[in-house]
Amino acid sequence: MFAGRYLWWVLTGTGIFIFAALGLDHITWLTIQLSGCEKMAGACESTIWWISRMLKPGCIWIAIGMLFMATLVRLHYLSLLWFWGPVAAVWFVAATPFLLFISADTAASWPVILAMLPVPLLFLVAFIVYLMVPFEDGDARSLEASVPLRLAARLTAVYGVLAAAAFMADLSRVVGTLLDMPALSVVVALAQPYLQTMLTFGTGSMAPAYVMLALFIAALAASLLPQAAARAPSRSTIMLRRLRR
Repeated sequence: MFAGRYLWWVLTGTGIFIFAALGLDHITWLTIQLSGCEKMAGACESTIWWISRMLKPGCIWIAIGMLFMATLVRLHYLSLLWFWGPVAAVWFVAATPFLLFISADTAASWPVILAMLPVPLLFLVAFIVYLMVPFEDGDARSLEASVPLRLAARLTAVYGVLAAAAFMADLSRVVGTLLDMPALSVVVALAQPYLQTMLTFGTGSMAPAYVMLALFIAALAASLLPQAAARAPSRSTIMLRRLRR
């Protein structure tokens, strides 16, 4: 998938999410006003149920699925799927509860939203923006400009994956339900506090996570610099140029 097409899919998925989260409530109100069903007790229940319980969640899941699939296809096109595919999948899973929350409760204040903002979502947003860069139009390959930058990006990404596992409130329940292993659910629930302590270096603050996020963004941005992306020509290439001269 080319960068332009990936950008189109990302914008389409984002637009569907915003429409479902912010627009469908107004459409519900307008439908009720135009139909006049509020004049009869219980006449509006079917309309409200269909829009709020069927159409709105369906649009939200379609938007998330569209973004996820487009990201995987883009990674496959860039030959980055083997490592970054599972990483992006974990970030999507960790960010989905927050996206469902803000789409269901549009009246939530900004302080509440910022307090609940998961760090994996910020990693995911930065990574999606990075994938919009048209690498296929230049000579540089994404995340392969230099070994130190690639290593820094992967290490910070692994931290983001561990943070997603440590701070995801429903992880133990989801693991136990999907794998049908209640004992594993208990193990995950007991391990999460220790993992949180390790990732926050015992401070209980999210500052280390934001530092890792800043390093991740810096590594992605540095890989776009011309001096970082430029690769030295091989010996055979140099000899071929000399022979042509």
